[in-house]
Amino acid sequence: MGLKTLSIFLLLTTTAGAQPWPQTPPKIGRLELKQEYWDYIKEAAQRYQISPFLIQAVCAIESRYDPEARSGRCFGLMQLHKDTAKKYGVDAHDPRENIMGGAAVLARLMEKYDGNIRKVLGVYNSTCTDAYVREVLRAYHQAQLLETSSLPSARHKN
Repeated sequence: MGLKTLSIFLLLTTTAGAQPWPQTPPKIGRLELKQEYWDYIKEAAQRYQISPFLIQAVCAIESRYDPEARSGRCFGLMQLHKDTAKKYGVDAHDPRENIMGGAAVLARLMEKYDGNIRKVLGVYNSTCTDAYVREVLRAYHQAQLLETSSLPSARHKN
């Protein structure tokens, strides 16, 4: 694992364990994430030990937070493929289950690819482009850095 990949992996995994996460959803651009979905994201992050900001970034870029979003055979906030939803035993049309399924996939891929976020995103989104990776990473950093910079524990870690 390269130093840059290791740094991203450590940031993602340590952020997952860092509490408290913001009570209200961080802003990503002009997108508005419903509180209900942020609560689901935090629940999934806790369950799968990944950053809620990564889950939020994937939701932002995949669906623009639209639970009704559809692209081919992919549905919902995290654009779960119907076969993936079936494999993970979730209903891709239910926002909470969609987030749980997507987070489970991200966590499995993070482990499989030793935290190499570019590979993770490339497998998560089979039509992945460099632009897609840049957008997810930009959204992740925006949410994570802006929100955690105001938390007392984050100030001492920087």
